[in-house]
Amino acid sequence: MKRTLNVWVLLVLIAFACSIVVNLFKISITDNEKYQVLANENQFGSTIVKANRGSIYDANGKILAQSATVYSIIINPNALLQVSKNSGTEEFERQRDAAATILSEELSEVTYDEVVKKFEKTTVKWVCIKKQVEKPVADRILERADEEKLVGNLIYTEQDTKRYYPQGELAAAVIGFTNYEGNGIYGIESYYNEYLAGVDGKVISATDAQGNAMPYKNDKIYAAQDGNSVYLTIDMTLQYYVERELEKAVETYNAQNRACSIMMNAKTGAILAMATTPGYDLNDRNSIFSKKDQDILAAITDEEEYKKTYEVLREQQWKNKAITELYYPGSVFKVVTGSSALEEKAISLDTIFVCNRTYTVAGTEFHCWANYSHGAQNFAEAMAHSCNPAFIQIGEKLGAENFSKYFEAYGLTEPTGIDLPGEATSIYVHPEDMGPVELASCSFGQSNKITPMQMITAYAAVVNGGYLLTPYVVSKIVDPNGNVVKKNEPKIKRQVISEETSKIMREVLESVVNTNGSKNAYIEGYKIGGKSGTSQKQDENNAKGVENLYVSSYCGFAPADDPEIIMLVMVDTPTGSEYYGSVVAAPVVSSVFKEALPYLGYYPEYTDEELANMDVTVPSVEGQDTEKAKQTLNALKLNVKVIGNGNYVISQVPAAAQSVPRNGKVILYTEENYAAQDVAVPNLTGKSLAEVNQILAEADLNFRPIGGASGSTGATATWQNYGEDCIVPVGTVIEVEFVVKNEG
Repeated sequence: MKRTLNVWVLLVLIAFACSIVVNLFKISITDNEKYQVLANENQFGSTIVKANRGSIYDANGKILAQSATVYSIIINPNALLQVSKNSGTEEFERQRDAAATILSEELSEVTYDEVVKKFEKTTVKWVCIKKQVEKPVADRILERADEEKLVGNLIYTEQDTKRYYPQGELAAAVIGFTNYEGNGIYGIESYYNEYLAGVDGKVISATDAQGNAMPYKNDKIYAAQDGNSVYLTIDMTLQYYVERELEKAVETYNAQNRACSIMMNAKTGAILAMATTPGYDLNDRNSIFSKKDQDILAAITDEEEYKKTYEVLREQQWKNKAITELYYPGSVFKVVTGSSALEEKAISLDTIFVCNRTYTVAGTEFHCWANYSHGAQNFAEAMAHSCNPAFIQIGEKLGAENFSKYFEAYGLTEPTGIDLPGEATSIYVHPEDMGPVELASCSFGQSNKITPMQMITAYAAVVNGGYLLTPYVVSKIVDPNGNVVKKNEPKIKRQVISEETSKIMREVLESVVNTNGSKNAYIEGYKIGGKSGTSQKQDENNAKGVENLYVSSYCGFAPADDPEIIMLVMVDTPTGSEYYGSVVAAPVVSSVFKEALPYLGYYPEYTDEELANMDVTVPSVEGQDTEKAKQTLNALKLNVKVIGNGNYVISQVPAAAQSVPRNGKVILYTEENYAAQDVAVPNLTGKSLAEVNQILAEADLNFRPIGGASGSTGATATWQNYGEDCIVPVGTVIEVEFVVKNEG
């Protein structure tokens, strides 16, 4: 029995020994890598070294987006557990309470109780309290921790980066932004994220039992690779001009669904400005920027409905309307129909088209925008009149097959390929579905939905010699050492129409701007071409059972004989009585061009008549003899009103060096301690040029008409630089903008 027992004991020992050998072999050989990793995790700690994200610059090197160093504030609950073991409960509680007090006082949105609760996770060495904390705050936290004699790694920081946008809301829809992990999710930040992001580095070092780093000569350091910087084609100055005027149009005409604008180099496809209004502040992107949208949210009392509506409005304000939303282009599209028909020789400049207000196609009656007949008209006249029946006839002569061919050739069946994310795809009538009624509607821009980006790209091809270009917003990408790693060059997709046809279209579109009824985009001293558009939002009108939803647009270019700059404005759903593109959108192009063209080096060339009517710079006559001052001003064709009986001029309005319209008035005060005369500015909206002139003259106010239509028959005032009842000194120059209220 003893021998048998010994045998069994021996067998058990042998089995146990074999098990140990097998497991040792498994751990040391078979699963070596697994346990090596576990050992390293316990023996070594790693610290991420954040790469600096590349900056974004405008065309002139002005900063639009940059990253700066910030810090994550981290606590180590395990270190507090060691305090309890080494120094007792009282010291444990003192350090915990002191740390919670410091963090709750220094960090917004962090409470004392939250920190205490996180310290309960005593088995972990890393709990992030807050990310992206500015350096002064992080320094104060560590300084206070030292003063409280907290254990070394109870509170510590890790370096991080935060994205800043110095220009706020300027070009927000183009630039986009990053998420909290630092990855681009909208705009340039998203499209070029691979170039901008860089590669994070890492430092691997030995740690003690408490997780503290120990000096070790063989620490491994993997250096961070900073991101590349991106240079845009967008010019910040031009962007400001565009956003300012677009915002004015949105406010004046109470646009319900935002507005957008694109300014592009017609010869290269480089985007000089791109705006969506209202936009948002890139540094505060989660706040609703639009006053209209703020009012919508303020009226919602249900918490769940508020949350859903807020998310929809926030998402909408982030979108770049110029590339992500579709619209019916309306009469702006007539340049495509017209140029296609000219190219195919289906029509000529002398072809006559008759408008009797309506035109019937296959039993469907189409109406012209005008409440009168345009009668017989040639091509240039039809374009200036923006006559729908005429363009239906042009479409018929072109034919459905050719219309579809050119629609595709102008790039309207596919995205433009611009280097921005989220570009929408057009919705259009396919060739096999193009019947006579569809062709008629499409011919004047009313059945196909495209993006503003597609429209301006096609329009540029019409006037630049016929070349369809790929638009782009980034000119080059540069690495941290200044080496160019990517450069975007002009890219021609194809030639759609001939140079000859393009030249004809330029001349026709310049004549449209110069025509009396279409002069809202006219600028003295410049050759401007352009075409307006007013489209019905037919799908929304049908869905809502209404007929009053419109899109107002205008596309203009300069110089008209050799186009370099082209600009499209689209105002979505203006409300009130004014909705024509020529009234709502054309003045935006005119106002921007007045500043943008000289800025870009294009200077006006005035006719003798224009020079004779230019403003006069008021000289300084203060201190002069009153009679001599009057003679000086009269010689400049300025009228004078003297207030007081003194022999010398004490003060003058307007002041010296101010610009006053020729035949304007200068007020001279000639007595010491004079009382300046003030007057309330009247409401001039809706008045004709003659009426405004008379009203302001009677109020002793100077009058400067602005806007291309200021000299046109039938023009009316739509805007004034001083509001109604604003108190100003007599002699003040009142600027009044005039427009012609039709769709020419």
